[in-house]
Amino acid sequence: MTAQCAKTERRILLNASALSVAEGLGQLANFVFVISFARTFGATQMAYYSVAMASGAIAALFMTLGTPGLLVREFSRDRTRVAEWLGVLLPVQGLLALLAWLVATAVTVLLVGDNRAIMVALAVCAYQILLRLAAVLNTPLVANERMVRTSVANVAYRVFTLVLGLVAIHYGAGAGLVAWTFVVGAVIYLAVAWWQNFKLFGQPTFRWAPREASDLFRLSAPFFGIAAFAAIYARGAVIMLSALATPHAVGLYAAADRLMVAVALAPMMLGSAVYPALTRVAARSRVEVRALCGRSVLLMVITTLPLAVVFTIFAHRLITVLFGPLYLEAAPALQILTWTLPIVGVQSLLGSQLVAVNQQHVLARARLSGLTLFVLLSPILIWKFGFRGAAWAVLVSDTALLFQYLMILLKVKAAPTFGMAASQAT
Repeated sequence: MTAQCAKTERRILLNASALSVAEGLGQLANFVFVISFARTFGATQMAYYSVAMASGAIAALFMTLGTPGLLVREFSRDRTRVAEWLGVLLPVQGLLALLAWLVATAVTVLLVGDNRAIMVALAVCAYQILLRLAAVLNTPLVANERMVRTSVANVAYRVFTLVLGLVAIHYGAGAGLVAWTFVVGAVIYLAVAWWQNFKLFGQPTFRWAPREASDLFRLSAPFFGIAAFAAIYARGAVIMLSALATPHAVGLYAAADRLMVAVALAPMMLGSAVYPALTRVAARSRVEVRALCGRSVLLMVITTLPLAVVFTIFAHRLITVLFGPLYLEAAPALQILTWTLPIVGVQSLLGSQLVAVNQQHVLARARLSGLTLFVLLSPILIWKFGFRGAAWAVLVSDTALLFQYLMILLKVKAAPTFGMAASQAT
């Protein structure tokens, strides 16, 4: 039994490491691509790209409808369902993918108010849809803990996309054509996912059965709700700004926001790494899990607070070096958003603590209230401060959500402990 547990833990560690490394390398490749795109084509095209990414990501939710989470859970229990369930879902999701692509493209063009955005919008929205289809095809691999395979494919397609995009930029291609390199990379990733799925689990038994697919969509509704909240909250600032400001302002905000996404990867990985330990310790001792959470929070603050200070001081130089002098106006937004690093980092740990002590239902309500606050604040602050108002809305909402998490943990006697209390627990 002990040997089996050790083997399981080693497999979990390997999978977690593979996912972390792959995500880090993938995000780095994507960040280099975005910087090159922004420097070459300017803030307006950057706005088209960012709004299309946001619209496509949200539209893709209505294609998958939460099924990846359901499929991973069920395929991990019974892999004999793979061929049947994918055979029922993929034909319906293929049709939904086409509809989602067209709707996302139309919404992007409407939001930016410029028909010249259509080529970039078509490409980037297609990219988001194809990625989500690949995620559905990868569910049997994830369910059977073949994360190394999916991680290698993830890094490979991102690096290929980067190289192809840089070559296109070097030879003078326009923004629309460069954006289509994302689609080429996504198609290759989708083809690899299909090949790996076919090789390991056989070909899906395709049939047109919308009623059965609808039953599966109903089962996946809770997963859809979780995914929808995360996507809307993450993309909400760009969507809101695109509806209330000029494309140039959206492009400036997107530059600061994209930089923060790249920098926040490290604290988010720390939060992901701590979650399994919190869950395991919580099952054994409430005192110990509070102490572990406290030590993790201190580590997160020590890691992220200096970064926030440095980014605040050198925001103008960082923006100039990475995106070019045309994006210098984005520096004030970066100075605001950089303080979300420690806040969101600690927030992720407290959220993990809530799940570890079985308070996920309360966590969902807190997230909904945070999203509501953001939606109410954003228009007011954007009208008052422009694209910097969007950054303020994000910071205020994240701070409010952090305090909500802390209040809930205090109420259920699971708040992190520090100093002597944490030392005594160990």
